[in-house]
Formats: sequence, C-alpha cells, structure tokens
Amino acid sequence: MEREARRAQVLRHAKRIFARKGYHRTNVADIIARAHIARGTFYLYFQNKKDLFEELLAQVLTELSRRIQRLRADEPDPVNQLRDNLKRVLNFVLAERELTDILLNHSVGFDRELDLRILDFYQRIADAIQRSLDLGVQMNLVRPCDTRIAAYCILGGIKEVVGQIARRRPREIDSMVEEILAFGLGGVARPELLEESRRRGELPAPEPAISGPQLE
Repeated sequence: MEREARRAQVLRHAKRIFARKGYHRTNVADIIARAHIARGTFYLYFQNKKDLFEELLAQVLTELSRRIQRLRADEPDPVNQLRDNLKRVLNFVLAERELTDILLNHSVGFDRELDLRILDFYQRIADAIQRSLDLGVQMNLVRPCDTRIAAYCILGGIKEVVGQIARRRPREIDSMVEEILAFGLGGVARPELLEESRRRGELPAPEPAISGPQLE
C-alpha cells in the first residue's frame, strides 16, 4: 500500500507540473523535485516521463469511459440519459482541471509516438459518441446522418467547452448541461425559421426516420 500511495503521489504532482509548464518543457528533475523523491525512486515506478504521461492518459480514458454510458432502449427517457452522461463528464473535468488542460493544450510535432497516443485517445472517444448516435438512429431519436462526421462535430464542440471551463470559473453545471443538450438536439436556429427555409427550397427537407430493429 505504501508503494501504491507513493506512486499515486508522483502522478498527482506530475499532473500539476505538466499543466503549468507543458509536457515538452517538463523533465524528470521537475517531477522528482515537486514530489520530494529521489531520482532512483522515480525509476522504480516509471521508465521515463512519457511512460508516466501515458498512464495519466489511460486513467482519464478509463474514467471517461465509465462516465459515458451507452443509451439504453429500455429506459423511458433517453434525453435524461444524455443529460446524466454530460453531468458526469463535466463533473470529472472540473475535478481534473490539470489533466484536462494537458490533453487539450498538448503541443504536437515533438514526439510522434506520443502524438499518436493522444490521437488514438480522441478517436476512441469519437467511437463512443458514434456508437451512441448509431443507436439513436435505430431508436428514431437521431435523424439519419453521417454519424462519424456528426461525432467529430460533437467532440469538437465539447472539447472547446471543456477547455473553457477548465481554465476559468464555470457557470453552474446544470445550466451548461442544458445549453449543450439544446444545441446538440436542435442547433441554434428557431424551428419555424428552418421550416420556412425548407418551404422556400433553401434547405433540404428532413429525411424520414429509419425504423430500426426492436431493441431489448
């Protein structure tokens, strides 16, 4: 237990230094000085700073995966399920501001292997969003669309919101969740304006919903 506690201590201090100095300007000497450990102790736990950083990435992916739950067809209110997912994610982001800042502001081009790891991290989140959209189409909750492109649009928007609230005092979480939901489900145009544009032929008519298979 003492070994695990010391390892967790090193990770905790490393997050703060990475967030303050950036990954590339941080070195092992910074981490061991902040954690008050000997260099040899650091290498008992990690091969190098990249090894440590990759563990932080794995931690956040695990935590986000646990919080982003798949929509359930047997639940009465799918929008409520989306709302709960958003609340869990935003609460995690606020609790892990340093790690969020590292992920969003990591400078690419210095370490190709690490760049690929972070790209894979975001691809896996996009995969999870796409799976939820595909299920939404089957449940007639989401319009037929290119769910991969839609997943990237959603991910990009959420990344920007997360980046803003990680760097400053946020508004109350419930109000942010409702705004994100409203935008994701309806965009920003008033419904009557969209309908008027469709009547004038300026926008295509919405595609008919696809009746998906019965989900248990």
